[in-house]
Amino acid sequence: MEAARRWSGVVALAVGIFVLITIEELPIGVLSVMAPDLGVSEGVAGLAVTVPGILAGVVALLTPVIVRGLDRRLVLVLALVSVVASCALSVVAPSFAVLLVARLFAGISIGLYWAVMAIVALGQVPREHAARALTIAFSGAGGALVLGVPVAAWIGAHVGWRMAFAVVGVLAAIVAALILVLVRPVHSPVKVTGSMMAAAARTRGVRYALALTALVVIGQFITYSFVSPVLIERAGVPVTDVGMMLLLFGIAGLIGNFAVTPLLHRGPPGGVLVVVAGTALSLLAVLLLLDGSRSALLIMPLWGLFVGAISVATQAFIGSEATGVLEEGTALNSAAFNVAIAVGALVGGLVLDAAGQTAMIATSVVMVCLGALLAAHYLRTARAGA
Repeated sequence: MEAARRWSGVVALAVGIFVLITIEELPIGVLSVMAPDLGVSEGVAGLAVTVPGILAGVVALLTPVIVRGLDRRLVLVLALVSVVASCALSVVAPSFAVLLVARLFAGISIGLYWAVMAIVALGQVPREHAARALTIAFSGAGGALVLGVPVAAWIGAHVGWRMAFAVVGVLAAIVAALILVLVRPVHSPVKVTGSMMAAAARTRGVRYALALTALVVIGQFITYSFVSPVLIERAGVPVTDVGMMLLLFGIAGLIGNFAVTPLLHRGPPGGVLVVVAGTALSLLAVLLLLDGSRSALLIMPLWGLFVGAISVATQAFIGSEATGVLEEGTALNSAAFNVAIAVGALVGGLVLDAAGQTAMIATSVVMVCLGALLAAHYLRTARAGA
């Protein structure tokens, strides 16, 4: 019975990250209907992803220092309450400016949840089950790609983008209650300070993880933040079918989240290299081969397969290469991940408005390829030093 409750708690955490990823990326799925309704361009509408991402990065950095002795489970509940507030304000937002204010609450929730979720997941199970717990917890991210963002896109296209935010808000309230009931309290034995965070940032494994996250996630979200207009304008996919394409992307992403586990067991640095190289090749296919609905049916799942493994692979890398600073390293990587999403959306919007989709996708390819080279360098030097 106790074991069942422990694993039920881990599943609840996965549903929570499902909500967080969905609210973070929801504007991507409804961009093509939200932007004209609020009277802004698609590039400007991308700020709905940029603003919360930057704030989430700041919040993630501060969270370990601020919460100190607080039960990390309650931090997760607070994050989900912030999602409810964000969604409620989004539903009634009369202008894009008000929507951006609502997205500030989303940024707070994302930063809080990402900074402590891995620590709470590890606190639910014995150490020998750590890898499995992380895989299950982070499967919520793949699940959001499978159901969250595509369903939100479908709701946005058929009922309205405001209703998509309303559905996520209700789900967030339900999950907050589940976490309170199912998840065991987790307290950190060490009170993290700013100097400890700075020391963690100088750790070799953390430095490489942050650099990889910056290159790969910025590169990924330069294009993915505008995947709806890319599918509609580049591949000729009808707006009502965008949700289906994102569903294919998400199903493959969920498969990738679990499929990468054997690689991570053999060695997280090698697993990260496979994931990053696959993401680079997928984006190259988007650049060179995405020219119709048939090609989209092949390329979107391939792309999603590798992207779905990025979160769990980078967290496993931190757990393997920075064991002495796990909580600090997790918070730093969470901050980098969310800021990278924000920067990717910002850069993508600027390039899209200034030079068009081809230049935007090409920028993604270059950045992720640089990430693959960095991952290969780390793997080579780690083996040489072994």
